[in-house]
Amino acid sequence: MYGSTVWYLKNGLKVVLLPTDYQKDQILFNLRKDGGESLISTADLNSFEGNIYGLFEQNSGISKFPSTTLQKMLAGKNISASSYINSLNHGISGSSVVKDLETAFQLAYLEYVDPRFDQSEYDKGIKTLEAILPNYMAQPNYRLSKELNSVLYGDNPRVITISPEVMEKANLATIEKNYRALFNDAAGAVLVIVGDFTLPAIQPLVEKYFGSLPKGKKALKWVDTNEDILPGNRTNDFAVDMQTPMTTVVDVFSAPIKWSQDKNAALSAAQYILNMRYVTSLREDEGGTYGASVAAQMSRQPKEEALIQIYYNCRPSSADKLREIAMKDLNNLATEGPTAEEFDMAQKNLLKNIPESKINNSYWLRTLMSYETYGVESVDAYENAVNSLTAESVKAIVAEVLAADNHAELVMRPGNTAEAE
Repeated sequence: MYGSTVWYLKNGLKVVLLPTDYQKDQILFNLRKDGGESLISTADLNSFEGNIYGLFEQNSGISKFPSTTLQKMLAGKNISASSYINSLNHGISGSSVVKDLETAFQLAYLEYVDPRFDQSEYDKGIKTLEAILPNYMAQPNYRLSKELNSVLYGDNPRVITISPEVMEKANLATIEKNYRALFNDAAGAVLVIVGDFTLPAIQPLVEKYFGSLPKGKKALKWVDTNEDILPGNRTNDFAVDMQTPMTTVVDVFSAPIKWSQDKNAALSAAQYILNMRYVTSLREDEGGTYGASVAAQMSRQPKEEALIQIYYNCRPSSADKLREIAMKDLNNLATEGPTAEEFDMAQKNLLKNIPESKINNSYWLRTLMSYETYGVESVDAYENAVNSLTAESVKAIVAEVLAADNHAELVMRPGNTAEAE
């Protein structure tokens, strides 16, 4: 696929390789397995809260080498290799210049077979959090994050916001137990390598390090843990004390929609159009906000669905008027569709981005990983979908999302403030 070469190593690992000359002296790789956080019990998830686990990873060394020693050993080398645990998958990702590739592969191998779980390195992250958490929790953005999780997911115990209670439940033993369960063998794993290499030169390194991973018997599979956005319409309108008076509005629309490349392209066009509209209606005409940010996307796992999220900060006195305008612009796109000028600009922008993306190794790494996940060709299919876009298809996808009648709105207003508006 896409000119790549596929090897199967003796331990069962599938390796997908794509030599390129797009970016000289750059090699990217990603070894991934199904599973991720979906295989971690709810009781253990506190230990994998993003701040806690992220700082542990940041402060950890590898094998018998403390982080301080490892940093000295890698001085002068242009490489990275680190583990990740996403919601539905986990693995090792990295990058390297050509001359340091073997060192990057060595690190990746050790992350898999000889990870380091040192209590002092874990405690270093906890102490950092203990020092900054009180101040962070006093910030409006902390309350915003917590309330947004609540309005979207209710009291789902698998959706976690950092707090002293979460930190008390987290511990290194839980991290080690789950990490070793996830990274125990190569069964079901896929390694994708893209960049400045030749197949003869890289083959012995791939076989030496990735071919030495334990074989395993049964591939892990992710499970749907039902971390779903709640259905229906909900508004959480609350006040928070802050230094400078400002109102934040977040609107999230969700809908169960079967994924297709045509609908995916139409939703991307809708995102571009809405961002253009809000620059005019919210920022330039009303002057009430620095600008709104719209994110619209479709997902295929764990469930097929579409999301449209609108986010903006504004003057408190303008908030309710801007909320009305934002909804009017969105509903208009669903009922009337884009203007000819809006549609033309959106389609041309999407087409312009395609060749620009193709000269990046990261694009081909993502594309090959996507093919390994879904088994569907996406490069030509996406370009064909963008070329086939119509104003009607953009209108239709927005209307389909809104028709599901799932709208969560968050409005954070200023309580007591140190400054006047």
